[in-house]
Amino acid sequence: MIDKNIIGKLLSTTTFKNLVGVGMELKPYELALLMLRSLDNSEEYGYIVMGVSKLINNYVVDGLSPTTKDRAKEPIATALRLISFELEVEYENIDISGKNVFAIKLKNSDKALSMNFTKDFGSEEAFVKNLVLACLNLQARRHYSNANEDDRNDYIGDILGAIGYTVKDQTRRGSSSSGKDSGELDLFVSKDGLPFTVIEAMNLDSLSTRYINKHLDKIFSYDTSGNKFNVCLSYVKTADFDLFWKKYSAHVVNYSYPAPLLSSDTSIDDENGYSELRIIKTYHSRSGRKVSLYHICVRIH
Repeated sequence: MIDKNIIGKLLSTTTFKNLVGVGMELKPYELALLMLRSLDNSEEYGYIVMGVSKLINNYVVDGLSPTTKDRAKEPIATALRLISFELEVEYENIDISGKNVFAIKLKNSDKALSMNFTKDFGSEEAFVKNLVLACLNLQARRHYSNANEDDRNDYIGDILGAIGYTVKDQTRRGSSSSGKDSGELDLFVSKDGLPFTVIEAMNLDSLSTRYINKHLDKIFSYDTSGNKFNVCLSYVKTADFDLFWKKYSAHVVNYSYPAPLLSSDTSIDDENGYSELRIIKTYHSRSGRKVSLYHICVRIH
C-alpha cells in the first residue's frame, strides 16, 4: 500500500528528487521515462504522482478522475516492458486534501542508475550509442529470446521513441524489390520533420547471404533522400556467434552494393568492446557524396 502521508510530504516541496509530479500521462514511452527519472537517485523508492502541477517551491493538487487507475494498467505494463530490468511497482488512487491523485510507487534498483542514454538528438554518434544501448536492453530481456522480428523492432522503436527520437515503424516509402509498389522500412527516424536515418532489421540464425543481400539492397532503394547514415540491424540466434560475425563482416565488406563500397571501419566495434554485440561501418559513394552504413549484429540468447 502506498502511504498517503508520504505522498503528501513529497508534494509539499520540490526538493525531493524521488518524486515526479505530472498533470496526466498514460503514454507508455513517457511513463517509462518518468519511471527512470523517479529512480535516478539513492532513495529506496521512487514515486510518480499524476493530477498535480509543479510550482516553484511545491506541488498543487489539481485532482483527476478515479477511473485513471483502471485505464493505467495496460500503459504501465507496456512501460515496464520498455525497461531492461525488472521493477517492483504498485499503484493506486490517493485522496489528498479531498482531491484524487494517482500514485505509482517503484522500488529502486542499482540497475536503474546504469541507464545512460544521451539527449544529443542531432548527432550520428549519439544515435548509434543510443541504439546500441537499446539493443543491449533488448538482449537482456528473456521476453524477446524467441520473439519475431516485428516484436523486437517494436521494442527498439519504443526505446528510441522514449528517449526522444521521432520514430515510425514499417513506414511505406520508396520502391519495393519488384519496383511496382511502395515497400516497408522497419524503422524510419526523422529529425525536425526531415529524414534522419532508417533501420532495416532482420532475424538471423545463420549466414543466409541471399536474405542478407536483399535487406542490404532494400536500405539503399528505400532511403530515397540519401541519408548521411543508415543502419542494418541483425538479431542473431546462433551457437557460434564469433564464427557468424567473422563470416558476416567478411561478406559485407565484399558485397556489391547499389551504392559502391569505398571502405570499411571496425574501430567502433573496438571502442564498444562487447563480445555479444558487434559493429562494422561501411562507407559508400552515393550521387557523389560519402555516406555510411552501420552493421549491428546483436546476439539473442
